[in-house]
Amino acid sequence: MMRKIYKWFLKGKILIYLVRSISFIFCFTLGSISLFVFSVAGTHFAKVGAGGNGDKLSYLFTSIGLIAVAVAVLDLAVTIFREMVMPEGDKRHPSRVRGSLTRFIMIVIIAVLIEGLIMLFKFSETEQIHLLPYVFLVFASALILIIGLGVYIKITVPIEKLVEKGEENNSSFKNLD
Repeated sequence: MMRKIYKWFLKGKILIYLVRSISFIFCFTLGSISLFVFSVAGTHFAKVGAGGNGDKLSYLFTSIGLIAVAVAVLDLAVTIFREMVMPEGDKRHPSRVRGSLTRFIMIVIIAVLIEGLIMLFKFSETEQIHLLPYVFLVFASALILIIGLGVYIKITVPIEKLVEKGEENNSSFKNLD
């Protein structure tokens, strides 16, 4: 029995199962947190009908912000599940890495922009004009994320094409054998 465990350990199977198990627990925890945040957003949305005029708008903005955060957390859980728990194919292929990172950063950008819009509407309704520069900083951070993502894609697409070209050359040599 110990020899079998030792052989598994030498092949890295135990480490792989351990990492996948921890990743699955982490994904389950993130999914549970996301569901909890969705439920809190639902209760805030239900309070829209029960509150006064000022309260309705506040509850509506809060529920929209919570939904944006819940979607971002759920997408993070799904991405970790796809990459760590149920990997398909070559995990190091540039198109796979670029696709996963791009998808995750886009969810973060959308969540930041939604939060910025909520802050803008909330501060303009409550006449807290002195807080508007913070809203513009949120939009500026989203703009920096978009520019950074564009630069990342611009840099990695040629590398991806080179790797695919190399794979085509390798496969043509394999067919000759």
